[in-house]
Amino acid sequence: MNRSTLAKIVSPLALAAMLVACGSQPSGTEMVMHPANDTPITHIANYDMLGDTAASPEGLYEVCSVRLGSCNLLYVDAATRQETYLCATPNCTHDSESCNSYLPLEEGRYGYQLFFFNGYLYAAQCTPIESQGPYLMRMDPNGTNREIVLELENGECFSGMLYGYGDRLLLQISRVDENGNSETCMEIFDPQTGERERLFSLQLEPGGKESASLMGAADTSLIFLKSDEEGRQYYKVDLARENPTLEQGQTNLLGPEFDETSLYCTVQGDYFCTYDIAAGRLSWENLLTGQKKEFSLPQLSGEETVYGLALLYDDQFALSMSSSEKGSMNLLLNPETGESTGVYYYPTRESGYDILADFGDELLYKVRTDERPLEGQAAYGLVGEVSYHNVYAMVSKEDFQNGIPGEEIPFPE
Repeated sequence: MNRSTLAKIVSPLALAAMLVACGSQPSGTEMVMHPANDTPITHIANYDMLGDTAASPEGLYEVCSVRLGSCNLLYVDAATRQETYLCATPNCTHDSESCNSYLPLEEGRYGYQLFFFNGYLYAAQCTPIESQGPYLMRMDPNGTNREIVLELENGECFSGMLYGYGDRLLLQISRVDENGNSETCMEIFDPQTGERERLFSLQLEPGGKESASLMGAADTSLIFLKSDEEGRQYYKVDLARENPTLEQGQTNLLGPEFDETSLYCTVQGDYFCTYDIAAGRLSWENLLTGQKKEFSLPQLSGEETVYGLALLYDDQFALSMSSSEKGSMNLLLNPETGESTGVYYYPTRESGYDILADFGDELLYKVRTDERPLEGQAAYGLVGEVSYHNVYAMVSKEDFQNGIPGEEIPFPE
């Protein structure tokens, strides 16, 4: 399932810096031999990162802090275009562990983050407390049969990106030792057995502070970005090789070196995109099929700042740009020719177009974030506290390409 966004392109360095805070002691996970393996790497989360939503083949899950001291799981059914609490019990108040939508929050912990993988919904609790580290909980699609399949050790945290890897998961795990030294590693985790396999460290030098920046994945390779005074360069670490390392990858280059002044490159899903600023040329390459397209920058008014291509879904791209008068905007491009379709989207706080799920002929997107009174606050002597939730809409791809918005889906009462 393709998942993408119509938001402004995220800078490679900004994306690489999206990490979760860690604890304070080391882990005992050991490096093991990794045999040659042609298992493909798959995209299982928006931006390939943990988040507050997770797409399944039939709908979208969301985690919300509806009431003080807990979270709830909600579900948008793509067939009925309705959002409900993940609960089938009539007249349920959704405020205790008897409800399938209920997620408790121990003191000192914050909300959960989600992804959907191999027929199961996963909820990650990323905040450690004294009695328990961060953990990964697996459940059936209806919220039942919950099981903690991974509990991280003291000093470890989920960090950065995650992918599917056959029936297993590829995770970035960071750890901090008693001296405050940090390290991030790629690990393979088997949710069926609980087995963890450490692939390689992302430290560029043993004991060094500089880490490799994981930016994406395609086919059997993880894609990293190297940055120095001379420029920036993507490269691939192929997990199909025996005992893959960062050093091997740095000779397996992807695309040209670029400086974001005359040339800008991004990895988006299974696509490698370039914007040759000097030549006014755009291009993309499907890293799975090898298909390539190159075309000229559409004629614009000249007042826009262009950031490059933004992958929406399938091979539909938009030109991401902004202007002082209109702010951020996205111009839909013809998939065959790369020419302007004349359809603009202007993402705002009140009316966004963040595509979260692709259901074949239809898309589900986030329109905005709304607020409502936080339930349960009166018991703690609080007044005026609010909770936040997403507002979604569904639209056919044909309507989307013609600039016709979808109908909003009401939040359940």
